[in-house]
Amino acid sequence: MKRLDACLKLLLPRALETQVVDCLLQHPQWVGPFITRYVEGHGDPESIESAAEQVRGRAARLEVEILMDASHVAELLEDLRGELPNRDVVWWLNPVTGAGRLA
Repeated sequence: MKRLDACLKLLLPRALETQVVDCLLQHPQWVGPFITRYVEGHGDPESIESAAEQVRGRAARLEVEILMDASHVAELLEDLRGELPNRDVVWWLNPVTGAGRLA
């Protein structure tokens, strides 16, 4: 069983969804379970590209949460940088102090 002691969160333009999910699925040795969800990004007017999003004041984004072994985070980020060097992809890392199944 993989050690799942980190949660890597990615926030990216929805247009990159397929590329990112494909990249994650190519690395089962690094990536544990992950989820994707559509969210609205706020707070950085310079990253809002479309006129409609600028009027609304928020940008359509995809959020990806990946449970993984913290020792593989740097490798995964390096691979993602190589696959899609895009300044609109933002990431942050949170420690996971516990995880498991109820049954």
